[in-house]
Amino acid sequence: MSTTEGYKFTITNGAVTGLARVDGTHTSTLRLPSDASFTIGTTGITETRSTTKASETIQFVQDASDSSLYHIASDLLVFNTSSASAHHAYTFTISNGAVSAMQHVHGTRTHSEALAPTSKFVLTSDGKIIETSIHDNVIETITYVAGTTAGQYLIASDAKTFVQTGSATTALDVEGYDRAKFTIDATGAVTQVQQVKLDGTSTTLKLATNVSYQQLEAGYVLEVLTRGSRTSYELYHDGNGDGIYTEVAHGSGSSVDLVGLKTQLSAQIDAVL
Repeated sequence: MSTTEGYKFTITNGAVTGLARVDGTHTSTLRLPSDASFTIGTTGITETRSTTKASETIQFVQDASDSSLYHIASDLLVFNTSSASAHHAYTFTISNGAVSAMQHVHGTRTHSEALAPTSKFVLTSDGKIIETSIHDNVIETITYVAGTTAGQYLIASDAKTFVQTGSATTALDVEGYDRAKFTIDATGAVTQVQQVKLDGTSTTLKLATNVSYQQLEAGYVLEVLTRGSRTSYELYHDGNGDGIYTEVAHGSGSSVDLVGLKTQLSAQIDAVL
């Protein structure tokens, strides 16, 4: 599916001389950053920027149907931790080798950061903490390294990979805080729905007459809401088999391109969902 959201570049004599943001039928001209350089490839354009504090590399790829339209495929920020302020750091509560809580240290103040349901932390053998989270159509990996103050960590890099819709008519759009448990009988009918809260507890929902649920196949449940002549849907997916489903797509109508959506999922995404 060609999407009408993205970027268009003006290329003159093999160099990028202009940039515009496209949103549907609206196009707005953007200012080219003075510290940016662009490399033009066959099917993509790479933008790089660098300061004393960080460097950024953005990879743009051509749209599946419109070669003049580009989408961000990845965005990598690498920070110079040696110049990072000691007043901006993170601490972690680690229980049985796993991160159970996270705190943000800003100057003399410390406050707790809620751990997102679709975030996973890994402690590496060289002392780093790597957080992988899934949100919207993004796989984000943040690497934390030990700072100069004992017990504090700094962000060394923040890497985002944007899952491309391609030819699918249903786009991946993960809403990590919208989670549910479904009781499904032998015929595939959904007989009970429970809302899963941030702390992992569940509340049984009363099934409204204008809301229907359908198991499309194992691991995928479609919710359809009808208001008058209008319908909208939310699609839930359980990727890791833990019985908790997360919203991975939504839109108008009552049908989804499940085949197309599944091409956007991966083992890395399913492990978190």
